[in-house]
Amino acid sequence: MKRIAFAAVIVLFAAHGVFGGEPIATTKTTGAAAAKFQLAAKPKTLPKVQPAPRVQARPSYEAYAVADAETGTVLEGLNIQLAWPQASLTKIMLACVVIDKIELGELRLTDRVTASKNAERMGGTQVFLKAGETFTLEELMKAALIESANDAAYAVAEYAAGSSAAFVDLMNRKAQSLGMTSTAFHCVHGLPPTKGGSDNMTSCSDMIRLAQEVLKYPKILEWTATERTTFRSGTLVISNHNKLLGKMPEVDGLKTGYTRRAGFNIVATGKRGDKRLIVVVLGSPESKIRDHFAMEKFREYLTD
Repeated sequence: MKRIAFAAVIVLFAAHGVFGGEPIATTKTTGAAAAKFQLAAKPKTLPKVQPAPRVQARPSYEAYAVADAETGTVLEGLNIQLAWPQASLTKIMLACVVIDKIELGELRLTDRVTASKNAERMGGTQVFLKAGETFTLEELMKAALIESANDAAYAVAEYAAGSSAAFVDLMNRKAQSLGMTSTAFHCVHGLPPTKGGSDNMTSCSDMIRLAQEVLKYPKILEWTATERTTFRSGTLVISNHNKLLGKMPEVDGLKTGYTRRAGFNIVATGKRGDKRLIVVVLGSPESKIRDHFAMEKFREYLTD
């Protein structure tokens, strides 16, 4: 009797499909139910991990050149003929034209220059000239080349040529005489043009030609090598925007420039022993990037 009861229990458990707490399929599963069962039975796969996007390094320039100052030979460069907005590199040509006039005896550094109302209205970097104020030509040249003062540059141009437009003509003539085929001047300071106007344009190769020319005149190198001085009888401190001067003893001039369209430009010169270089960088996204790149080129080519 006990055997019969035990067998009945076994049959009952089998009929309900239960063993050890897990259901046991007693019939074959087909159709949609089978597909569902098979899908559930597959091991889970991890989603594909997408690789992190590559971070592109910001370019150091739109164009650059490293040249031997004596011969003008380009030792290294990229896009050296690319026409690019000058910004305040314009003031290098301002100095070149003024020095030419001094050499001809038409101007003297001790000349007194009176600021006009137009000079007073200049925007951007300035030394805050007021109409009727007078300063020596040399004082204004220092303000234009060290502080990059646009009002000082305008006052000088008006005095030297009678009007800013006449001075622009002299700048373009000088550029042509130097073979600066990618260069055009439309103003004397390099400020962004008014609506419909044109930027002053240049290229690395043209800036090398201009730098070679101004290096013939120690006075221009003296001005552009000055890190800091004063203006307006010592009441206004003016500082050079060329920060390579304080970082590399070899660098002893020339000029930087910036506008939103131009980016950060520089034409710098440096010397070690008998070797002098000119480094031009145009269109850098930041002043620190521009300066670091230029310094690397000086270190590379001025090492023994």
